[in-house]
Amino acid sequence: MSEYIISQMHIEAARNSTDDFNLFHDKNRWQKIKDNPFQGPVALGFQLGCFVEDQTNRSLKNYLHQLHNAEEPYISQNPLNFSQYELTFAGTVKPGDNISLVVRDGRLSNIGNAECFSNRIALKANGKTVLLGYKRQTSEHIVKGITALPDFSDIIESKDRSFITPEQYFVKRKYMIVGNAKNFLTSSFAEQSEYIDEFIDKVSFPEMYPLSLLSSALLERAQAVGQDLIKEPMIYLSHKLSIDKKVLKTLKSNHSLNILISPPQISGKEGAISETHQCTCVLSTKEILFHAEIQLAPLSSLLK
Repeated sequence: MSEYIISQMHIEAARNSTDDFNLFHDKNRWQKIKDNPFQGPVALGFQLGCFVEDQTNRSLKNYLHQLHNAEEPYISQNPLNFSQYELTFAGTVKPGDNISLVVRDGRLSNIGNAECFSNRIALKANGKTVLLGYKRQTSEHIVKGITALPDFSDIIESKDRSFITPEQYFVKRKYMIVGNAKNFLTSSFAEQSEYIDEFIDKVSFPEMYPLSLLSSALLERAQAVGQDLIKEPMIYLSHKLSIDKKVLKTLKSNHSLNILISPPQISGKEGAISETHQCTCVLSTKEILFHAEIQLAPLSSLLK
């Protein structure tokens, strides 16, 4: 199990490549956040997700290795063209922390109508678990995102940073940028040439790169509804993410993403409230790239 020491430069690369302007990651302004308990900048949630993706890809226990090399045919021969991440945050990663990923043996199962190959994972910082969950390969989306989607043409033609339909879905338009994807990979200790190499005309975006653009979209939605990101900061509790790998492979630089974010679904009691946003990304080709379910909580709830 390899270990990596994260630096502020890794955090800066992740912030800059995803447009994440949350002050939790800002080396100069983290202390402006009201009652910030972290005593310094912390790594991005999606940055850690990319570490999970790349380290799982390198593991001999992952789906593709088992599919092509397993001695016993216990793994599905059916195409599992969707990638799922179910990640629960249990701590933070700071500059100077030594991080590593534990990948458990995979197993084949069914979730609803979907066939799944699942690896349980645990990301550790200085030996302590800070993120845990599953990396799955599945035959269909098991995260459904926004189920009552507006007409795709209305989404594609809507203005950036606008609210549409009576449900008040927030639309954020982002773009796939090769240079940003390479920096994002570097922020997560991935070898960028394994994904993107212009010398041989190779562009294979990591799954977490388009998913990571949810972070700035959520921040811009919060600003649009008048949330004070200094006095009322939010923290991630969990990510449930599902991306279509076949659609991802068709993307090139400057391809536009239309990200829809639902109003929050509030749950819990006073002092332990959380909110969940359903999210879906629609391409200009009227294909769905990903669905997501993002659960957040006020920082104040962590302090009680």
